[in-house]
Amino acid sequence: MDGPTNDATRTPENLSVPIYNELRRALICGRLMPGDSVSIRTLALGHNVSTMPVREALKLLSIEKALIGEAKKAYRVPDMHPRQAANLFQIRAVLEGEAAENAIGKLSKADFSRLRAMTKRMNDAWAANDACRFLDINFDFHSLIYMRAGNADLSDLIESLFVRTGPWLAHSIINLSAPEDWNNEHFAIVDSLEAGHFARARLLVEDDAKWSMALLRQQ
Repeated sequence: MDGPTNDATRTPENLSVPIYNELRRALICGRLMPGDSVSIRTLALGHNVSTMPVREALKLLSIEKALIGEAKKAYRVPDMHPRQAANLFQIRAVLEGEAAENAIGKLSKADFSRLRAMTKRMNDAWAANDACRFLDINFDFHSLIYMRAGNADLSDLIESLFVRTGPWLAHSIINLSAPEDWNNEHFAIVDSLEAGHFARARLLVEDDAKWSMALLRQQ
């Protein structure tokens, strides 16, 4: 019979996982914006761990190009040219459009109910000018679709782009757009997926991803 788990079994690798996941979500939801620095010490204190697992999590995110390592091993969110960020949205649009087509026929009635409920909550968050909450729900909406596509590699690629584009989508919402600039097509996306309209589902999902792309290319 195994004995109780103690601190000796809590390796830097498994300690880094919740930190890594927390940072990914912060990037996706715009809690970290382009150019923001990430404090190793603050994260270590917040998670009650040494700096080692924090550095491991940050290193993984830098490998994924979601963060950039700087002098003295500090990390920050990439502050690339807006047109470079726009290119990432263009790639994301293509991949998400493919995933939307692949998800048709694989989404359940419960999935469609969840997607419509999330769309209503997105509307509420947008009306409240709560960009972070909007992006949090928006990610859950899109991830439900691409996870149903049944292609793990495609899902991984899309999610990695969500991590890299999240700060820029938040920037677009907060600094480049007005409340009336966003036309919520998410109900139409759900309707097209449910009706099996492959081309329309793809087009709507691609257009949704290209919303920020168009704003960034004007900069």
